[in-house]
Amino acid sequence: MPVANTKGRLPRLCQKELKETIRDRRTIVTLLLMPLLVYPIMSMALNRFLLSSGETEEGFTICVSSDVDGELLDQWLSNPNSAPPQAVADSSGNKLAKFRVTVIPDESPAEAVARNDVDVGMELANIDSGTPLVTFYAARGNSVSQAARRVLVERLQWLKLADAELRLKATEPGYRTPLLVSAKDVGKVEENSLLSTIVPLVLVLMTITGAVYPAIDLTAGERERGTMEAVMASPVPRGYVLFSKYVAVVAVALLTAIANLLAMFTTLWAGGLLGLLTGGDSFPWLTILQMLGLLILFSGFFSAVLLSLTSFAKSFKEAQAYLIPVMLLSLTPAMLSLMPGITLSGALTILPLINIVLLARDMLSGSVDLNNAFVAVVSTFAYAAAALSVAARLFGSDAVTRTSEKSIGSLLRRPRQATLRPTPQAAALMLALLVPVYFLVSNGLMQFIKASQDTSVATILLFNAIALISTFGLVPVLAAWLGRNRFKTTFRLQPSGTLALVGATLLGLGAWAFAHEAFVIADALGIGGLSDKQISGAEATVAKMRETSPVLLIAVFALTPAIIEELCFRGYLFSSIRRAVSPFQTILITAALFGLFHVLTGSALLIERFVPSTLMGLIIGWVAYRTGSVFPGIVIHFVHNGLLNTVLYYQDQLSFLGAGFDDQTHLPALWLAIATGLVITGASLVWVSSRKQTDANSETSLDTEHNVGDLGN
Repeated sequence: MPVANTKGRLPRLCQKELKETIRDRRTIVTLLLMPLLVYPIMSMALNRFLLSSGETEEGFTICVSSDVDGELLDQWLSNPNSAPPQAVADSSGNKLAKFRVTVIPDESPAEAVARNDVDVGMELANIDSGTPLVTFYAARGNSVSQAARRVLVERLQWLKLADAELRLKATEPGYRTPLLVSAKDVGKVEENSLLSTIVPLVLVLMTITGAVYPAIDLTAGERERGTMEAVMASPVPRGYVLFSKYVAVVAVALLTAIANLLAMFTTLWAGGLLGLLTGGDSFPWLTILQMLGLLILFSGFFSAVLLSLTSFAKSFKEAQAYLIPVMLLSLTPAMLSLMPGITLSGALTILPLINIVLLARDMLSGSVDLNNAFVAVVSTFAYAAAALSVAARLFGSDAVTRTSEKSIGSLLRRPRQATLRPTPQAAALMLALLVPVYFLVSNGLMQFIKASQDTSVATILLFNAIALISTFGLVPVLAAWLGRNRFKTTFRLQPSGTLALVGATLLGLGAWAFAHEAFVIADALGIGGLSDKQISGAEATVAKMRETSPVLLIAVFALTPAIIEELCFRGYLFSSIRRAVSPFQTILITAALFGLFHVLTGSALLIERFVPSTLMGLIIGWVAYRTGSVFPGIVIHFVHNGLLNTVLYYQDQLSFLGAGFDDQTHLPALWLAIATGLVITGASLVWVSSRKQTDANSETSLDTEHNVGDLGN
């Protein structure tokens, strides 16, 4: 039945679901009572733990640089006057702290403390003449090291006061201060410190807890109570119903995250433990906002995961049975972050949950790597979209019934009927698989290049082409096969005509100038920009590439990317996204995805590539829409890349042209004029060749396909 006048109903539906969820008593307990009760108790327990574990039975270890310094320190510590009066007078078990002195003659005590090899380091100056200057070094963020230094300073202060009192009593005319004591912090906050790891771990787990009950209640709970039929009978699309429930679950998870975040940091601040976590005394508002952004991202991801699992449960108990193993599995990667030596790098940046915990830990310690952070955020976005698409498939035609015929196994079965194009949900699943595969393959290729000093340039280029084919080529093809999508319409393999191909060639010859100008403008605005090290590395790479055949370079860097990337972005993704949004939105989304994937290359984050790559994606996307084919885009891509690689290869022979293609300066006006003429001519030819293909015909084709799909369901 056609749905009429649905405008404005989605916000009202979201508001209804959210109000009903927040009014529930169990939601209030999760939101308010747990943070108010749990974190003060945790703060007191953590304070007790730090006090009880500050000193071991063996005592603290002090590092000095010479035997003379060690003997003098032993004399000071063994002096009865160095002990506080209450420690000497109290014989009921109050013991003095023990210290073990170790001598490292070939190293600075500060360096040993910074590596956490010893608890405290001591340096002496002016021993023979004047007042001895004692400097104690403690590791920043290490509670044991800080406590040991505090005890040492207090002991020597007592010695200093006692000695001064004795001298004054004796009225010595040559009285002088026995020593000056100073304390300094060295090194960085330990990345795997206990507090900076526990805080994000607890926050993530509490966010998960806040999303569990609403996800069960809004899907399996409504199906069990029989209230799902009333919602589904309303004249709104089924996708609106699922999205409103998703918004409600995410909102409750976010409110839980905010409540837990503020409660935890407030109790740590009130308990005096905030300095051990952040290395400062001020309240870390910026850090809290950064972690809140991560929790928002994680809430969206995990809420989609929960909905995908509870959408086919027949009852509340069945949904709980599904989610208990998920909760236990979530603890496993999260607990890995507590292990020493675990850092946000390599494959850990694409592992769900653990990447968010490790990224939050790095934010607290101030040691965030932008490349790894970018991969973690992008991969989590992709996983969230994939999980929500799974929920949409499970929340299908049987959502109105009290029992569901769907199961997780149904996701792994190929559809019975072939379809012309993949759904947007299938595209989200494909992207979720493409992100980790691309990251692992590209990083593996970079490691191979670094380790292959004796390998020829031709072999490295061959592996580069294989890596590109195995990611952007194999993953979309596998997704189309599993979805039983027709390859011709999925990858848009329809012929485009000779005139469109000629126009695409002219566009490729002229578009490089606009991409270059976009790069220069973005660099001037501070978006990316190549450093001197990156420029020298690029020049060394170009020099190596000139050792091989130009035909091989064109095949690897022009032909292969043109075919493989266009089949992925202007083929699979374009055809699937076009089913859900307008042509302009489709062009914009695919261009943005095209730019994002060009930012991440191996282990380097090349932000400067986003603007020119996205611009090229917009141009190729418009041509792909006008022609209805992927082939003109392949021609533009090939001509553009081939032109740049040819000029770089013969750069020395083309020096008479003046400005080079690799200069970070604006192109001459004559070059821009020629490029503009080529682009206008090429765009005109594409427009003329596709003038018979109207938007109405395109929409009719899509509507027909949707109707056929609905009848099949």
